[in-house]
Amino acid sequence: MIIDCAKQTSDKNYFTLIQTVIPRPIAWVLSDNGNSSYNLAPFSFFNAIASDPPLIMLSIGWKDEATRKDTWVNIQERSHFVVHIPSVEHIKEMVGSSIALAHGVSEIDVLNIPIEKIEGQELPKLKDPKVAFFCEKYSIQEIGGEQQGLILGKINHIWLDDAVVKINEGRMTVDPKVIDPLGRLGGNNYAGLGEVLTMKRPS
Repeated sequence: MIIDCAKQTSDKNYFTLIQTVIPRPIAWVLSDNGNSSYNLAPFSFFNAIASDPPLIMLSIGWKDEATRKDTWVNIQERSHFVVHIPSVEHIKEMVGSSIALAHGVSEIDVLNIPIEKIEGQELPKLKDPKVAFFCEKYSIQEIGGEQQGLILGKINHIWLDDAVVKINEGRMTVDPKVIDPLGRLGGNNYAGLGEVLTMKRPS
């Protein structure tokens, strides 16, 4: 089968992409609502894209034809945000946080998701995930016919649960099995890490 993307609607292209670019990492993003509450939302058009400076990318759409999603608005207006990597155990809360709420209403409050402050950080983090990136806005571009928000965030600090970190001869490694990251598939489907394969690259 050959699919001509130019002859498909954007919706059909979207549904084809999310079922074939798999698994996708999930960014569980906390941002500041500007009213002493925090927005929380998951995004799977997400990845790390650079190391100098360390940058992550989020691609965020619109709530409706006239309204940007809250995460986009919050990052645009207040710059700082926190990206968490959800584990398989967080699937219920993570999916629940995709609920459409009025701007300024906190998914954290509605779902009773615990947060904690980390000394020196602008925003709190979710208490349970094992990885959190404390980020600030690097740039935002509107791309494509539907003006998707391409948000680049500069990572200022990385928080890691001590349980995921190993130090061997001065070298730090992070154990993916302990993180147990949740991956996004198409539709309502998700995946765990599964078997970890190890193979050295050619020298």
